[in-house]
Amino acid sequence: MTTIQICFLLLLSLSFIIILGFIYKVWKVALFADGGPKPSISRLAKLGRLPAERAEISRWAAYLHRVSGFAIFAFLSLHIIDVSTFAFSHSAFDELHKIYATWPMRLFECGLLFALVFHALNGIRLIFADLFDVGIRKSNILLRALLVISIVTTLGGSYIILQPVLN
Repeated sequence: MTTIQICFLLLLSLSFIIILGFIYKVWKVALFADGGPKPSISRLAKLGRLPAERAEISRWAAYLHRVSGFAIFAFLSLHIIDVSTFAFSHSAFDELHKIYATWPMRLFECGLLFALVFHALNGIRLIFADLFDVGIRKSNILLRALLVISIVTTLGGSYIILQPVLN
């Protein structure tokens, strides 16, 4: 393994650690915003409402939207560094891109594909909900549809991404 590959893997590992830290922070905020793990009067009041009125799926979609956006940002930062090696050395760029042919990186790309598709579609759903003032019920229907589309698209894309490694 070359020095440039080791440096890239260190940066990738650092990115994963930062993303996991961000996920932990979002999780802690979610627990605090939802009343925490202990029962409270506000939490019990929430349970008395219909699930559509609680809009819990939309809240979890917002958390996933934050995490996917942050993960995409981390990838783009790493991608800029990755592509900039071409300006300094063509051979270093080629060595660095040999890492992308490995199966762990292919799995990472599958996760990135889900993050990109979900983040884009959920952003469109949020814009649509704001512009046309759809209610919670219709917004939840759109969210379920975009989750299905995201999963199906990710599975199809993952098949294509993993094809060279599986053969």
